[in-house]
Amino acid sequence: MNNDELVAFNPILANAVKEAEKENSQSNAYWGRGINHLREMVGTCVQAGVEPDKIYALIKTGRILTDDNMKLLTKADVDEWQDAAREYNRLADSKIGKKKK
Repeated sequence: MNNDELVAFNPILANAVKEAEKENSQSNAYWGRGINHLREMVGTCVQAGVEPDKIYALIKTGRILTDDNMKLLTKADVDEWQDAAREYNRLADSKIGKKKK
C-alpha cells in the first residue's frame, strides 16, 4: 500500500493534503517537489501511528512541533500549530456526530 492509499483511510487528512497541493502549486514553482515530500512525511506518520491531529497540523503549518524545537519557534508559530491540531479535532468530532445521526 502506498502513502496516498494509507492517507486515504482518513478523509480529513486526505483533503488537507489535496488543499495544500492546490493552494501551493500555483504560488511556488518548487512546490511540486515539496508536495511529494509532504505526502511521504504524512504517509510515514500514518504508518508510525502518529495522532491524526498532529499530522493535520504538520500539513497545515508545514512544521513538526516537538518539545525540543518548540523553544526555537515563535509563540505565533506554536499557536498556529496548536490551532491546526484543534481544527482537526473539531472536524473529526463533526464527522463522528454526523455518522451517529
